Amino acid sequence: FAVKITIGQTRNNMKRILWLWILGMMTLSGFSQSIDPIKKPTVGLHFHYNDFETPWQIKTKGLGKTLSNQQWNKPRKMQGGFGMDYFQGITQKIDLIGTLNTSWVNYSLPNHSAYGSSHLLLDINAGAHFKAFTDHRIVNPFLITRVGFSSYKNLKGMNLIPGAGIQIKVFNEIFVNSTFELRSPISSSLSPQMYYSIGISRNISNKPKILKKTEAITPKVLTKTISVIVLDEATGEPLPFVEVTLSGKTGNVFTEKTNENGKAEFGEITNDEYQISGILNKIKTRTEKINPEDFLAKKNNIQLKLTHNDPRFTLVGVSIDKLTGKPIGNTTVTVNNSTQKSTSFVSSSVSTGEFRAQLESGSDFVIFGKRAGYISNIENISTIGLNRSAMLYVKLQLGIEEAKAGKTIVLNKIFFETAKSDLNTDTSQDLQKLIQFLLDNPTTKLEIQGHTDNIGSLASNMKLSQTRANSVVEFLTKNGISKDRLIATGLGPNRPIATNDTPAGRAQNRRVEMKVIE
Repeated sequence: FAVKITIGQTRNNMKRILWLWILGMMTLSGFSQSIDPIKKPTVGLHFHYNDFETPWQIKTKGLGKTLSNQQWNKPRKMQGGFGMDYFQGITQKIDLIGTLNTSWVNYSLPNHSAYGSSHLLLDINAGAHFKAFTDHRIVNPFLITRVGFSSYKNLKGMNLIPGAGIQIKVFNEIFVNSTFELRSPISSSLSPQMYYSIGISRNISNKPKILKKTEAITPKVLTKTISVIVLDEATGEPLPFVEVTLSGKTGNVFTEKTNENGKAEFGEITNDEYQISGILNKIKTRTEKINPEDFLAKKNNIQLKLTHNDPRFTLVGVSIDKLTGKPIGNTTVTVNNSTQKSTSFVSSSVSTGEFRAQLESGSDFVIFGKRAGYISNIENISTIGLNRSAMLYVKLQLGIEEAKAGKTIVLNKIFFETAKSDLNTDTSQDLQKLIQFLLDNPTTKLEIQGHTDNIGSLASNMKLSQTRANSVVEFLTKNGISKDRLIATGLGPNRPIATNDTPAGRAQNRRVEMKVIE
């Protein structure tokens, strides 16, 4: 048998369904524990069709006959228009919406007569969408309830607007919405109208709105500060200047150097699985691992230790001015392992004069500096007999002195046989110092000066000082220094630097000096 459904009956049935849906959604939202975000302020554009014909057919013939006679209006016979939408979430599943629609139509009066030629139909409505799921779902059906105001020429009035729709998530915070609505007039001057729309919307806010703790589970911590301490494995001392690397499973790589306390700190590191390792003096530390679960702890800082196993000692030296005691940077320091016949080079810090080098155990070392226009001491140190498990650092001050043109420098460690000019090469360490200076400064010329005390005749002292100066020059030439760069001068007792009245003073006056000629 045929069942007729009037527009009024349809309206009442839809109202009942709508209120049941609203009640159900409000009940569900009260028990929600999800941490999904609430929809941010979102704007959209849509295209719509207005259908006056189908509501008239249903009113006069009933829904069954309208469907069986295929009298549901076709889109090509409907009247289209465009509109704008504004969405704002109030819960995860309820969005407020405001819509402005414009279209040029031949308005159909309640008696189905046309009301003049095409004019602007303006609709403004507001209400809510009650979604089945949160916005994380790609396909999300929803029910609609709105109240609207329509204006067409001198016809004005209010509508109740139930309906349904589907929201499709295209990209993050970009949605396609399609709706079907019934505009049921409250005012007798307006006509019932079916409304179909499709549009796209996008959020216009930068910050997501997240439910409060009372409404949602506390979200996982996404970032942590990671602190890494690197220790010497043998002594447990902290190691500075270690290059520490965090390598994430997803490709993130972070690198920091440890400070003077052996600590490297990485701020705001995102949740990932990390391998942590370090390297110092071309030797790697042991590795550690951070798992994603470690980021779930309440503390904002993840702390761990790395150990470094280098069997060598660390030389911590500083190059200083012999006259002022102040550090001098930018000095190239040669570290010669005379036991293992190997040589390494390090540079002193420009600001602090500090330099570091690794010293093999059980070895003797000769250490000297090179800086243009300077002469360096030659230092001898040894790691023979030192216990690496109890000692990490070997400290050294390396004295250097400016040797500019016209300046005279005393060479204290050049010794001769008593009352003779024969060099004692075993104890005369400044002979090697002279050779190294002349090799490092190949254009420099020197005057080697011999000096004596006043014991004995002037003639004998003048002769002794000259032969001693000659012995030094001869030694230098035998060790590869061109004789053209050297002058030997004997000055006897004529230029004392201390009193000749005491043994200590006379010992200071018996000396060899170098003077830079050019």
